[in-house]
Amino acid sequence: MRLLCLAACFAASIACGAAPPPEREITVGLTEYAFIPATIEVPAGQRVRITVRNTGRLEHDFAPDQRGTALGLAHLHLAPGATASMDWTAPADPVEVRIVCTLVGHESLGMVARLVVIPRSSPAP
Repeated sequence: MRLLCLAACFAASIACGAAPPPEREITVGLTEYAFIPATIEVPAGQRVRITVRNTGRLEHDFAPDQRGTALGLAHLHLAPGATASMDWTAPADPVEVRIVCTLVGHESLGMVARLVVIPRSSPAP
């Protein structure tokens, strides 16, 4: 009976379109006036959890460009000391997304990053 219940729960999660768990976690720090790291690389098709931490003294945000928004990346606004996460699946094709802090003056002070979807390496023969 217990095995049937587990099978039913598994089938229900598939039927509801439950997303697979992330393959890895990427942590991005926000500070005055930088993203750390400034370049984030994700292999094509990889499911990741992006955790954004504001380690600065000011509010900051993680704001993807229009392409990134279309690909499902969220705009995250964080108070000092705050942390937020999103699960995201990189597209199948390589692409580059520009990330900025949209708070007044932060982008011009250098608060810009790139999220680069790179081709997935093929397995060794």
